[in-house]
This record gives sequence, C-alpha cells and structure tokens, in this order.
Amino acid sequence: MKKLLLTLLPVVIFAGSNTATTIDPFTQMDKLFEMQMKQMQQMQKQMDEMFKVFEKSNFKTPHMPVIFSSGGMMSSGLKDKGDHYELDIKIAKAAKTNLDVKTKDGVLTVKVTQSSVVDKNSTNQLFKSESMSTYLQSFTLPKDADADKITQKQEDDKIIITIPKKKA
Repeated sequence: MKKLLLTLLPVVIFAGSNTATTIDPFTQMDKLFEMQMKQMQQMQKQMDEMFKVFEKSNFKTPHMPVIFSSGGMMSSGLKDKGDHYELDIKIAKAAKTNLDVKTKDGVLTVKVTQSSVVDKNSTNQLFKSESMSTYLQSFTLPKDADADKITQKQEDDKIIITIPKKKA
C-alpha cells in the first residue's frame, strides 16, 4: 500500500484547501506539442510567402541566372552577350585548378576542383595544411546555343565559359 501511495504522490497535488488537483502529464505534453506545431506552421507560412515572391520574379527562364556559392566559388549565371552566351565563375586562388566542362542533352555541366597545400616550417613548429574544394553546377542551355563550339579560359580568379549561338 505504501508503494502505491508513493507512486501516486507526484500525480496528486494538494492545494491550500482539502481538495486535490490532478495533473495529467500527457495533457501537458499535448499542450507543448500543439504550441510547437503552431510555431512550425507559422514558419511554413513565412517560407511559402518567400517562395511565392521568388516565383513571381523574372527567374523563370530556362537558363535562369543562378547565384551559387560554395568553397569560395561563385557563378553569376548565363549572360546573353548578343552573338554568344557567357558564364563567369569566380574562383579562389589555389595552387592547382582542374576544370571539366561537358554538355549532354542540352545541359552544360561545369566542374571545378581546386586543391592547395601550405607548408610552414620553423625551428619550433611544423605546419602542413591541405585543402580541396569542388564546384559542380549544371545549366540548361538555351535552344539557340551551339554546344559543340563551347570554349573556356581562366583569367586570374575567374573562369569564363563562352557558348556561341547557332547561326540562323
């Protein structure tokens, strides 16, 4: 009987009078869950509004300008230069840069891999750091792009990919 009373003790709290108030832990958890769900629903509404604004913007072209940043690399998207399209990719300065540009089924895929090694030796300290970053992005080519004549060149901290337009 004493064990039963001890297990019931946390559930029954005596108020100032002789009446007892019962606290149901599951009801408290339900209230907490409801509060968290309301907060998440508010966040979902805010995110939906952000995407509605994005969808109404000018970013619905098949070769939409994309700003993508990762590992110190950033693309400004395809730019129409009249007789050709141009894609600029800003890259970090690194000891070694590998560039791979491929087209398949009207999609341009650009992969940039950079690696660098830093060695610092002093009388008290030996320091060696190696890093590697990869940038990979695909772009839908415009219908008038000539995928067979794409060229690329690297200038300092920028890679420029030129995509000629087909002759009409």
